[in-house]
Amino acid sequence: MKAIKAYPTSVEADLARIALDAAGIPSVVVGVSLGMEGGGAGVQLLVPDDRVEAALTLLGDS
Repeated sequence: MKAIKAYPTSVEADLARIALDAAGIPSVVVGVSLGMEGGGAGVQLLVPDDRVEAALTLLGDS
């Protein structure tokens, strides 16, 4: 699994995860969440190594 994006909140990361799931791209959200805010590095979105390019294309600049 490779981290492809960091988000400031778990809500934003979950929205991206849902979009990837709808496209058939598995993903996982990881990170320390304090309330609705991510930890120091934010909340990370991970996808399998072989799906990185497809995931980035789907998410664009979101």
